[in-house]
Amino acid sequence: LAESVAGRRGRDRGRAVVGMMMGSRFKAGPLSIAVPEGAFNKWVDEEVTRVQSRRQAGQPGTSSGGSFNWPKLNALTINDLTSKGREWVDFLGLKSGLQNSYGVTRNTLDIRKRVDENAARYIVNYTRSTMVLVCCLLCERPESVVGIVVVLAIVEWFSQFTARTNLDKKSTLYQILSILVTLVVWGVVLLSKAMASVSRAMVLVGIVTLAHACLRLPEAEERRKLKEANRRLRQIKR
Repeated sequence: LAESVAGRRGRDRGRAVVGMMMGSRFKAGPLSIAVPEGAFNKWVDEEVTRVQSRRQAGQPGTSSGGSFNWPKLNALTINDLTSKGREWVDFLGLKSGLQNSYGVTRNTLDIRKRVDENAARYIVNYTRSTMVLVCCLLCERPESVVGIVVVLAIVEWFSQFTARTNLDKKSTLYQILSILVTLVVWGVVLLSKAMASVSRAMVLVGIVTLAHACLRLPEAEERRKLKEANRRLRQIKR
């Protein structure tokens, strides 16, 4: 008993010294001698393992407020990006019905999961719809389309000219031509308002795409709602 009391006093003195070295942030107390060191180390190992396994699974950890690793987006391959994509009736939610394909949630983690799954599932559809919408919005201002074409032509001409003449990029002539081309390009962009048109189109397309990804239900939840709707319909018919 005396050795046990002496050992406890020694540990308390050691904790007190460590507490003074850490700015008195940790102090010895009655609880500190109630938990054996081996049990405490075992609990720490289990907690670290649990948090790491949750992070690898894409689930939030309790100590850091949660994190999401976007597992489906990170698993995309070149084959997914070059595939034919999903049917447009499935993309728009017409295949299962709008009431079974869309839903609102206020849970941040659920929104992230929806965006992750929908972006991975409809990546080709999003890319094609983005191109179509951007072209339609740009066609509202033909001068912007002309400006973009002129800018691309100027850049292509300058690159071919420097390659054909073998101009040294450090030479004075190359620097002068580069400055002149840059001024001409910016002049065309400002006169045609191409930058404003492209920016507006990208913002609108981004809003539409994000809204669809947030509201479109995951595939499993969509099937569940469709089964429930069919079951209720059969009960009504009976």
